[in-house]
Amino acid sequence: MAGRRLDRKASLTAQINAAQRTAETLQTPPRRLLDDPHSRHFVRHPALRAMLAHRLLAGAALWMFDRRWGGLHAHIVLRVRYADEVCEAAIRDGIDQIVLLGAGFDTTSLRRSDAPVTIFEADAPATQKDKRSLTERLLPASSSVQIVWVPCDFEENGLQKRLIDHGFDPGRPSVVVWLGVTPYLTGPAIDATLGDLAALCAPGSRLVVDYINADVVTARPRWKSARRVARLVARRGEPYRSGFTPTELDALLAAHGFKGADHATVSSLLRRYDPARIRGLSADDWLGIATGHRI
Repeated sequence: MAGRRLDRKASLTAQINAAQRTAETLQTPPRRLLDDPHSRHFVRHPALRAMLAHRLLAGAALWMFDRRWGGLHAHIVLRVRYADEVCEAAIRDGIDQIVLLGAGFDTTSLRRSDAPVTIFEADAPATQKDKRSLTERLLPASSSVQIVWVPCDFEENGLQKRLIDHGFDPGRPSVVVWLGVTPYLTGPAIDATLGDLAALCAPGSRLVVDYINADVVTARPRWKSARRVARLVARRGEPYRSGFTPTELDALLAAHGFKGADHATVSSLLRRYDPARIRGLSADDWLGIATGHRI
């Protein structure tokens, strides 16, 4: 998770997300909403590893997680499906630069190892240090993907200069995937990052960003699950700082040259990827994801 101080240890949140993706991958194919076999390598916490020891245990843990924090698991696994589709479409269109902002233990680089693309992974150095050596060991020798590691803290570092210094070409279109970060950043940090992206992204570029509902930050949200999660992250010292309505996010993206083209909340992600509601996951709609196109 990005937006944290550089001297912190690798993010536990990133491990929890990786464990959720792994637990989902362990489910039987008819019930599985995501296939991400690489995520298990990044789960080191003993309690999380114990949860993943057996498919039934993982399924029970996900059931309890979903009942306590409704909407969060569906969002975490299905935002990967959503972002993957954007990246796949971009690669078909000839785009060969992908930027992962706040990459955490995202496994795009491993799952896209056969794609002729350069993936820039931008994240806090502590998490990146944990991830880099393992990723480079897991990457197949025949891989055509090139990974560029960009240490960055969005509250303190200029993203534009750091990416260009690491070989990013602002003259060519790109895909920027920014997941699991904006809720933890201040408004000025989000605005500054979008300003950097406006300067970096050539016309035709795509930005995928997820967000939480504005009520979770500014008021008492109507979803009990959202209130529980907000209290939990605050107690851990990582409070939610920014949230948006879809209209507010569209306006912010437009102010930086990105035209909003698509929004998906938890309920619409479930309709898209689990139309028969086989899993019965909660559809609490306090999280969303959107794609903006650089004009």
